Amino acid sequence: MLILIQTNNYLFLSIWGIIAIFLYIRSDQSGRLFVMTSGLFGFGFYAYLYVTTYLLEGIYWREIHILLDRLSLVLILIPLLWLSLVYKSSFIHYLKKPNWDNIIQFPFILSGAHHVKLKFFLPIALIINIIAMLPFIVSNGWSFVQEFFIIAVIFSFTNAVLEEFVWRGALLSRFSEQMGETWAIILTSLGFGLQHYSLGFPWSVCIAFSFGGFFYAAITVKSKSIVPSIIWHIVLNFLMVFSGLIIK
Repeated sequence: MLILIQTNNYLFLSIWGIIAIFLYIRSDQSGRLFVMTSGLFGFGFYAYLYVTTYLLEGIYWREIHILLDRLSLVLILIPLLWLSLVYKSSFIHYLKKPNWDNIIQFPFILSGAHHVKLKFFLPIALIINIIAMLPFIVSNGWSFVQEFFIIAVIFSFTNAVLEEFVWRGALLSRFSEQMGETWAIILTSLGFGLQHYSLGFPWSVCIAFSFGGFFYAAITVKSKSIVPSIIWHIVLNFLMVFSGLIIK
């Protein structure tokens, strides 16, 4: 569905809609909720793309454009919030304080040869990200960092918080209820990566982002909180802006 919406393939999107209706009719309660969640997400995602593509194109002040562009992610959350209100379920299960002493497996969080507490794993992950991005940041120079600092703050916080609310918040919560946490992690991770095509990234890079989405989702499930993934996402967004990989 994400691929079809982003490539404006309305013929196959119509076929997807027919199949979704068929599955809704033939499914049990959890299956129907899954179809409804997917459909409402698709509706919100289309509204988000419409606003960012057509309604914001006349805004030339870069900082304001980026702020409004990222705030448009709220349009994806509104239909999902409506669904949780209708069925009287918690909008985001993971909107709570993380247990930093929870044990996770290293290096893949859900599996690995080593065990480490979350409060140690997250700093290690952030240090690895910083080391990987540092050569690009240094090559751009201090003047680049100064020029894009305000943009980095606006983009990193609004994008990270709202994307996490969408993928590791509302969708991970709903899909975990409907099909279990393992499948919820897989689907939200894949979707998280694919939605970056609309931001101008090629499909190969989108798949790479899906692996990042896996780590965000896994650390959310392990900590029972969205806070660690938000912190990780914010820092990585800062690094990507200063390295010139997102905005230049």
